[in-house]
Amino acid sequence: MKKIWNGIVGFVFGVALLCSVPAVSASAAEYTVTPAEAVLYTNENTIILADADDGTVVLSEVAADLPIQVTGVTSNGYFQICLDGQIFYIHGIGLSAQDTADTADAVTDQVYETIMAQKAVFPEGMHWTNDNYYGWKGGTYIGGYGCAGFAFAVSDAAFGDVKAQIHKDYNNIKVGDILRVDHDTHSVIVLEVREDSVIVAEGNFNSSIHWGREIPRSNLIDPSSYIMTRY
Repeated sequence: MKKIWNGIVGFVFGVALLCSVPAVSASAAEYTVTPAEAVLYTNENTIILADADDGTVVLSEVAADLPIQVTGVTSNGYFQICLDGQIFYIHGIGLSAQDTADTADAVTDQVYETIMAQKAVFPEGMHWTNDNYYGWKGGTYIGGYGCAGFAFAVSDAAFGDVKAQIHKDYNNIKVGDILRVDHDTHSVIVLEVREDSVIVAEGNFNSSIHWGREIPRSNLIDPSSYIMTRY
């Protein structure tokens, strides 16, 4: 414990050791790691883990606003970090940008990067139908099949246990929101919000996973459809 804490303090003063990180995506039995280089900051949700698993807590009480060297993003929603020359992990919600004026943009960028890392788990064209089920942590539903199951799985990677809320304010769509569309018959998750459209990822699209479809905003709105957000 002391060694880890000293590593955090050392990094604050710029004397942390460098971690040796593979030049290509590392893989393990349950997740992959996409290399990344960034300095983010601890917050009230920061818990340092030995692995990309909430059950491997190493340090649960960490001061806020300490700089942390991020070395990768895991496909199951964690940052891989370097402390005192060792590799640890922090859930996606446990690190943020330091500049509070840019917090909203930083959170959106973080959600986007975590979602896009899921392409390693759900690649383009992967077979995905109503036979596929996922149990959701968002609370609005216990889980879903097909398109809903895919959206729930990717949403959990980005937001963890954060509970969802339902609304119909189509002027307030955010990256990572799950949209029920086509008269409440299909689920998509938002990758990008444009002026008059959204870019989405979806499951059970022609019986497969599809990334990058653009949907006009006017096609999203009908009496039965709605938005699920975890912001």
